[in-house]
Amino acid sequence: MRLVTAFAAAAASLSFTVAAAAPAQLSDAQFIAANRCLGLTSAKSLASPDAAALKKLIDSQTSGRDSFIYDKADEARQDALRQANGGGPDAHAKLMAERDGVCHALVSDTTAAAPTPAHSS
Repeated sequence: MRLVTAFAAAAASLSFTVAAAAPAQLSDAQFIAANRCLGLTSAKSLASPDAAALKKLIDSQTSGRDSFIYDKADEARQDALRQANGGGPDAHAKLMAERDGVCHALVSDTTAAAPTPAHSS
């Protein structure tokens, strides 16, 4: 009986951990913005460690959206890549500010919005 109780407790703990790892659902506008940010953080001239976190976030948010939103998200990502790979120092400064501000906040806000499991002492 103890084995069954221990197994049930472990399974419940695991399901809570998996649920806690899932970020909050992004709105369509946030999904498009996250794709733009992925374009910025993936560009060679603006590369950032946030790229992996953004990719993971976007991958977790792909189900249930209209194809129009996917098209807009792809367009935003490609536009950001083009902008990051061209332009002068002023354009790069603006894109870096966007990357370090809006994009970083998007990753931070969505990961912070996920509930964290309570630790027992």
